Amino acid sequence: MNSPTQRGSHFEDNECQVLNSSMKTYYVYQLVDPRNNKPFYIGKGTGNRANQHTKFKDGNDNPYKDRKIKSILKENLEIIVEFLYKDLLDENTAYDLEEQVIEKIGIENLTNIVKDRRPPSKQGWTPSKETLEKRSKSLKGIVRTEEWCQNLSTAKQGKKNPMYGKKNPCSPDKQLSIIRTKNLPNYNLYKQAIELMDAGTSANTVATQLGIGRGVCFKLKNRSHLFFKAFPELK
Repeated sequence: MNSPTQRGSHFEDNECQVLNSSMKTYYVYQLVDPRNNKPFYIGKGTGNRANQHTKFKDGNDNPYKDRKIKSILKENLEIIVEFLYKDLLDENTAYDLEEQVIEKIGIENLTNIVKDRRPPSKQGWTPSKETLEKRSKSLKGIVRTEEWCQNLSTAKQGKKNPMYGKKNPCSPDKQLSIIRTKNLPNYNLYKQAIELMDAGTSANTVATQLGIGRGVCFKLKNRSHLFFKAFPELK
């Protein structure tokens, strides 16, 4: 039979093991592109967070990182996960180290959106001219059919809408005034587009002839553009 001291010592060891196993620890990691062996994302995580990227189960709403991951997986390559700091007991320390690494590499060389937000946020981030050109190029050639517009609308409903849960800072009258002012320079152009489509010209053809975005043309054709809210006489 064990002595009381031995039993007490044994209990304390087990208690420490349970405490250590349940204690939440953090780490800082980087995702590396196997095609050039360069890091493209720095993150802070806990548990299996870092390895979720390899199966594209991120859910962090970062389109820049997502596109990079997709391009790597598309080539049947594996994303390299490297742990820079491990076993961090304080979350703020993990954030500090994450920011230091991002600062050292340069956020312009990474797909991180910001470097000094906790948690990271897109607020205050402005896309570069190169990013805007790439985004515009990726959208060219997409035929914005009525079905495409409907699917896009459905995808942005409810909690998926970026304005979900936010109060509209403008009164209806002020909002209408802003819309009218914003659309006034396009009044004659949009009016011409509406007349052409009403006469039977396709939205795609009108978009090409007048240099208007296809999405705008489809909204004008379907009378769903905010333009009609500002100028109801054209509806």
